[in-house]
Amino acid sequence: MEKNEILNSDCDVRSSAAGNPNTPVDVLVELSKDSKWVVRSSAAGNPNIPVDVLVELSKDSDCDVRSSAAGNPNIPVDVLVELSKDSDCDVRRSAAGNPNIPVDVLVELSKDSDCDVRRSAAGNPNTPVDVLVELSKDSGWVVRSSAAGNPNTPVDVLVELSKDSDCDVRRSAAGNPNTPGYTPSDEEFIVTETYVAIKGTNHLWYKHNYPNVAPFYTCGCFCGSREQMISRIYSIDNLSADPAIRMRILNALDQKFKEIFRR
Repeated sequence: MEKNEILNSDCDVRSSAAGNPNTPVDVLVELSKDSKWVVRSSAAGNPNIPVDVLVELSKDSDCDVRSSAAGNPNIPVDVLVELSKDSDCDVRRSAAGNPNIPVDVLVELSKDSDCDVRRSAAGNPNTPVDVLVELSKDSGWVVRSSAAGNPNTPVDVLVELSKDSDCDVRRSAAGNPNTPGYTPSDEEFIVTETYVAIKGTNHLWYKHNYPNVAPFYTCGCFCGSREQMISRIYSIDNLSADPAIRMRILNALDQKFKEIFRR
C-alpha cells in the first residue's frame, strides 16, 4: 500500500501498519500522530520507530500508548526509568518486562502493589535470583507462575513451585527445563515449502524462508527478526502468556526450521 492509502484507510488498517516493522519510517512517523490511541499505541511498540518519536509517545495522554512505549526495546533507559514510576499499572508492567530496565529499578518494581507488575518482574530474565525467590512466594498465582517459568529461578525453588496449589504454577514449573525430571513436550509441526509453525498454539508464530531474505517471524501484524521477537516476548506482549512458554515455542520453531531448511 502507498503512504496516502495507508494514512487514509480505516483504523484497523492504520493500527496494523503502525505495528508492522516493515512499514516505512516516514509512514510510522505520521501514524504516531494519529487521532486514534490504538494506532499510536501500535506505533509506540514498533521497534523501528525513531527514538525521538518514541520519546514523544512516552508522554502520550493515553496510558496504552505509554505502555507500548515502555515495552519498546529502543526506549532510552532514562525515559524507561521515568515510565517505571507511571501512575498507571499497565505502564509500570511494561517497564518491568523490558529487558533494558536497570536492575535496581526492576527490584523496586518487584515490590509493586499491582500483581501484574510483579508478574512482569518475575518473568524478566534480568531479575536477581534472590528477588525471584521472594516472588516465588507471592500471594498472586500469576506472579508465582511467572517465577516458575524464569530460567534463572533456582532448582530448589522450582521443586517447591512444582507442588504449588495452583495448576498453572505447577504447569510453568513443569515446563521449565531446569526443573528436575523435565521432559520436553512433543510438538506437532506444520511444515510447508516456505515456513514452519507449531500446531495447536494460538501465537501463530511462523518463520519463513524466502530466497535471499533472512528468516523472520510473524505473529499477528508483527513480523521481524528473532531479536525483535524476543524483545516483545519479555516486554510489550508479556501479559498475554508466560514468557518462558513463548521462548520454548520460539526455540522449538528454530530447531525445526534448521532441520527442515538447513538455515
